[in-house]
Amino acid sequence: MDARHALPALALLAAAIGCADREAPSPLESPGAEYNPEAAAPAFGVPSPEGQRLERQARRLARALGDAEFRRYVKSQLAGSPYAEHKVHFQRFLGRDGRRALVAMGRAEAEGDAAVQSDADAGITAELYFPVPGDLERWDGGPDLLVATALADHDAPVAYDTRGRRRILSPDVPPRLPVLALVPDETNFDRPAGPAGVICDITTCPDGGGGGTGTGSGGTGVPNTAPPVPSLRLSKAQFVGTYESWLKGNPEFELHVLGPASATDTTNMVSYQCVGEHAPSGYVWDMNATNWSGDVKVFGQDQMDAMERTYPGRAYVILALEDDDTACGIKTGADRFGDVFTALKSAYQSYVGIKDMKVVTINGVVRIVGAAKSAASLINALANLIKSNDDLIGIAMADSIVGRTSPIGHWAVMQGRSQVNGWLNLEMK
Repeated sequence: MDARHALPALALLAAAIGCADREAPSPLESPGAEYNPEAAAPAFGVPSPEGQRLERQARRLARALGDAEFRRYVKSQLAGSPYAEHKVHFQRFLGRDGRRALVAMGRAEAEGDAAVQSDADAGITAELYFPVPGDLERWDGGPDLLVATALADHDAPVAYDTRGRRRILSPDVPPRLPVLALVPDETNFDRPAGPAGVICDITTCPDGGGGGTGTGSGGTGVPNTAPPVPSLRLSKAQFVGTYESWLKGNPEFELHVLGPASATDTTNMVSYQCVGEHAPSGYVWDMNATNWSGDVKVFGQDQMDAMERTYPGRAYVILALEDDDTACGIKTGADRFGDVFTALKSAYQSYVGIKDMKVVTINGVVRIVGAAKSAASLINALANLIKSNDDLIGIAMADSIVGRTSPIGHWAVMQGRSQVNGWLNLEMK
């Protein structure tokens, strides 16, 4: 090469190598991940204070995971968790083992313990886990992983690698790197957990509560061994989607039996009974896919009798949602709730309720459930309870009313005048 061209060529080569070192994302990442080295500005507008706190904690944790010994500690804590999906309560994790994680995170960002603790105290309760099935087992404890966070299901996750570099991930498809999620708490860590993350049932663990069984596609649960008492029960369920982003792991489907708020308030409705993964003893139902079959109690005979005595002839409403906030707490958008109910009431003459009835047959008196007028307004029904994040799936309506059928069951889960988001097989037995 001519000496006149050698130095410029070398300079260009060095610049190219330098740029590649600064800007090239890991080949293990998904092609759709956006790489923002040391990005300080948010990706899509200004996040809420809560989102900013979670992102700071995610960055601190990611930087702390640059240390091999700390990575081994985190892996052991996750692997040893008895809760579903090996989840760990983030705030409690910070204080374990002489505040080991708190110290490591503060040191990683040269902030000290106080900044980490301040965000933990001010922030919402969070949980830490690998949301993609198998990632915990596949992760070899090396530095090739991301720590990601997002507040809501449809938010694009913000992630950091162990060098503190910021990425924006797809909300629909996880990257090829293992991702450790730091997200708002969806788990009741105050309830005892049995082996392999099974919430204890009074028949299988000495000090816990549960009650549903689940088999077939997507069903898990805890078996009942007590003699059955006639009640409204669910044996099959199907929804059009999981309503959960990959970063949030398994869906948290719930059913709520809604009834009158009080003896003097027969216009509004409140939740009489929750059925779900973290429901009270006897009503545990864990549906982790779009189809489920099994057996779980939805509303007991004693509850029906009590409601009939207090509100003679009144119907109740069964609401399906995917929980993104407090377990067994209804926190979806009030405006969406009102719109859904208004559309259903307009289309189906208020036949959006369920009523249990006693019918005389040749075999004696039996109890059945059927369509009934709710005689309640959900527009203001849960105004004091409905706030933010839950995904409303719909309200159970009899197939005879909506004019559609399904082999899954006789109750369509309706959102709006014509949108069927699922089916339930509800029956008295």
